[in-house]
Formats: sequence, structure tokens, C-alpha cells
Amino acid sequence: MPKKIKVAAICMNSTSDKSKNVQTALSMIEVAAKAGADWIQIPEMFAFHGPYDRVYEMAETEKGPIIAEMKTLAKKYQVVIIAGSMGEKPDENKDADPAHLNRNGHRRVYNTTFIIDRSGTIIARYRKTHLFNLINDDGAPLYCESDGYLEGSSLVRTEIDGYHVGLSICYDLRFPSLYSKLTESHPIDVLLAPSAFTKSTGTAHWELLLRARAIESQCYVFAANQVGEHSPGKESFGHSMIVSPWGEVLANTGAEVGIAYADISPEVIASTRARLPVLKNKRRELY
Repeated sequence: MPKKIKVAAICMNSTSDKSKNVQTALSMIEVAAKAGADWIQIPEMFAFHGPYDRVYEMAETEKGPIIAEMKTLAKKYQVVIIAGSMGEKPDENKDADPAHLNRNGHRRVYNTTFIIDRSGTIIARYRKTHLFNLINDDGAPLYCESDGYLEGSSLVRTEIDGYHVGLSICYDLRFPSLYSKLTESHPIDVLLAPSAFTKSTGTAHWELLLRARAIESQCYVFAANQVGEHSPGKESFGHSMIVSPWGEVLANTGAEVGIAYADISPEVIASTRARLPVLKNKRRELY
């Protein structure tokens, strides 16, 4: 059985200033590491939250300087870093693919989470599969992620410190079948959901969705969110959270920059599943 661990969900306010964003993320990771966190998660689009026509320019590959710095920190403090999500450039040989261009002819990238272990090694990479679109009351698009990003094509689960971990990003939370698929072969102990959930949708649905995903999979949900205004008309809800397998909110940063801490316990996972054996009762021969 894995040991109890301490996790930290960071709440950031990223903008179009990439250098400042990255330094803020690195500084907050250090704060969490010094506070004794074993796993540290930063939000979706932590490095650049700006215009879609600059997304390619601001993106990197896994061999770029951002991941290199994350690897150094993970190794220095012996922590696991869930590097929220950032723009990941496609394979250079495919850059000229017309399918990689948006409707205005700008190059697009993947919205990718990298997980870096205590040795500074990338152990998992997940490319966001559901791209978010939000329409204003007048019918105009407020957010249209497909203008900046490419869809990922694979679901990802991994193992960290003996825990079975499922990866997702933000808008994925609205698709319960994704999580059902992740748990098809074996229950998940922790679901990751780095996000930039908007203020309007977050006010209505953020906590509800996190708690629902925790309850139905009887696992912890660990979700770092963006907060505040990123550019005129674009604002995130905040409230980075850790939710228990029973659906209890264990920690919440609220609507401000900060860090939420909580413990993840294998005993709590086991007792929740023993108390209410939902996963055993699922009729897999029917659905």
C-alpha cells in the first residue's frame, strides 16, 4: 500500500507575460516544496495565457527551458511536479501540415500536461482532448481554444508513488465518459485536473464537477486553477482544490492567488470503497 502524501494545488494569475508567469510558477513550486509537499500542481496555461495568434510563438517542446527548469526543481526538492499545462509545439516535421493551422492561418500547438518525478524525469505527458468553446450572449465566441490548440488523441494514466493516477485538463471535467474509460481496467486513486476554468462557468459548475468526478470514481481529485483577469474580458474562477473520495473539499485557495494543501491517504481511499462498493457494483457487462 502506498504511503500518505501531501499535495499542493497552486492558484495563479497568468497573463501574456511569459517570463513573469514562469518565474511565478517556479517560485510558488519552491514555496510548496519547502512546506513539505510531495506532489505540486500548477494550473493550465501557466506559462502563457494570452492571444491565440501568439500561442505558437510562446510554446516550447519538452526539451525547452521551462521543462528543464521544472526538472531541476523536482530533483532539487525531491518532489513530483504536475506542470499544469503549457503550449507544446508539434513535431517539427508536421509544422507545415495545413491541419495544424487555425482559421486565420496561425500555427497551433498542443495544450499539454507534463509530469516530472523526483529524479527530474518526465514520466507522463497528456495532450488535452476536449477544446473549450464559450459563446457570448450576442453569439460571438469569447473563448475558442481550437484557434490556438490542437486536440490530443490519447487518454493517459500513470503510477506515482504507488498511486494510480488519471490525467485530464479543465474542460475534460465535463465529459464523465473520459473518466469512466480511465478507470476501465483498474480504479484510479487520484485524478488530476489543472485548469483555467472561467469565472462565469466556474461560479456555476467548478466545485460541482470536481466533487462529482471524485464521488463517481471514489478517488481524490487534485485541481489547480487560474484566477483573476488575464486580459480584458477573460477571467478565471480560482478556487484550486483537493477533493476527497467521499466528495469533501479538503482544501481550497478561494478566489485569490495561493496554495491549497491536503493529504492523500490510501486508507481513506480503501475505507471509502469498502463503505460504499460502487466500483464493485458497476455492471460492466451492460455499460
